Amino acid sequence: MYRMDIYTTVKTLLQQGKSQRQIALALGIHRKVVKRIERSLDGDKEQPGYQRDHKLEAYRSTIEGYLENKLSAELIHKKLLHNESLQVSYSTVCRFLQKLQSTQTAYVPMESAPGKEAQVDFGYLGTFDCKDGRQVKVWVFCMVLSYSRLGYFEAVTNQSLESFIHCHIHAFDYFGGAPQEVRLDNLKAGVTSPDFFEPLIQEQYASFLSHYGAAAIPCRVRTPQHKGKVESSVKYVKNNFLRSLDHCSWEQLNHDLTTWTSTVANQRTHGTTKRVPYEQWQQSEREELQPLPAQRYMFYHVEERKVSRFGHITFRSNYYSVPYDLVGHTLRLFSDGTLLRISYQDKEVAMHCILKDKGKFVTQTSHLHPKKQPHSPEYFMEQLEAKIGPPAVALMRTMQEQHASHWRDKVRGLLSLSGQHPKERLIEACQLALDNRLSTYRSVRDICIMLEKNGSAGVYFQSPVAAGGMGHNLSIYDQLTRQDKA
Repeated sequence: MYRMDIYTTVKTLLQQGKSQRQIALALGIHRKVVKRIERSLDGDKEQPGYQRDHKLEAYRSTIEGYLENKLSAELIHKKLLHNESLQVSYSTVCRFLQKLQSTQTAYVPMESAPGKEAQVDFGYLGTFDCKDGRQVKVWVFCMVLSYSRLGYFEAVTNQSLESFIHCHIHAFDYFGGAPQEVRLDNLKAGVTSPDFFEPLIQEQYASFLSHYGAAAIPCRVRTPQHKGKVESSVKYVKNNFLRSLDHCSWEQLNHDLTTWTSTVANQRTHGTTKRVPYEQWQQSEREELQPLPAQRYMFYHVEERKVSRFGHITFRSNYYSVPYDLVGHTLRLFSDGTLLRISYQDKEVAMHCILKDKGKFVTQTSHLHPKKQPHSPEYFMEQLEAKIGPPAVALMRTMQEQHASHWRDKVRGLLSLSGQHPKERLIEACQLALDNRLSTYRSVRDICIMLEKNGSAGVYFQSPVAAGGMGHNLSIYDQLTRQDKA
């Protein structure tokens, strides 16, 4: 009970319209104390009086926090002495703890509409013998529709994300549809970082549920009563199915579990609803479940890799290309054993078929830098036609005939000249190179330089009449020929 003066003062300040925070600051008491007094005023649950206030009442919220963290009475006593500088005996702390723990919390039953919710959990069944003599640890996956209590159970040897998702798929197939919400405990497979209000759902698990139109609703930490329906089902499997087994191998376990589910678990009269789960599902819930998608969810193993300076990522001893501008970035890989999908910032940037060999490079041309991509002859012709003119296209054909192995490099050189010389000069230089049977980038480059310096290349190319019918100035021609061969 609170002191009469505190009780009366809080009541008066509340009537004046003061907030709980303002009252707590003004009186130097905890806001929760103000809240409890206000609640008692509304419900007339606590009457003022001159009863002695418990010494630890002002520290109730702190002590309740210690209890939530599973601290013993001895540790709570030590923390009160050191952290709160409170002079209190150990026996006093024990009596107060008994008072707190004797208060029973009333839980409101959580009702769910048909098709609204399913609850999921794992339960450990023990070890089972295999036919080859090995022993394996076995867990049971349980999913229960919250309205009808129809259950699906499957035995697994691990609680991995892959098993978790596959069991969900089998359960949705068994129910003939998917619920709107899946309430789960803070399982490692489904929840990576348990948090009181905003748990971080496994990215792929969230993607899987989205494929079926469902959403994950994790329970709050240390509140198993929020998924009491599946908790009861796990106990039911252990107490009914497991104890009815005389001897069962791992290979036979799921067959027997499926038979028990169909003939016993879903055909019994449920202790809470007083109805048969299968009949409830068939009559009221089956049509309310979301229809299953046309295709099952495809499970991918997810990994991360950093792009090497060669523009490839390493996966299972092979190298797969990604766009050149992602060098140095960390990408996410999704593999199903056949296809490798690569994404960056939730956008798919590459897809490859997974090789069985080792040490192989798989490179897609579109991933290379534009300067490194092997363009087609048509591409180069279009570029030459646009930037220089027809003589350059003719010169390219000559290059292809005379330099079949490396004509592309020479054409790139021609294209680079378009940024250094006017178009008219390049056209004249290419025509002169053709007339004098020259087919290299260097020849055209040097002719352009001659034209730029002298305004004409006539001094370097003599006509047959000027040379007494003997043709060109052979020294200049030899010079250009040597450059051509180079």
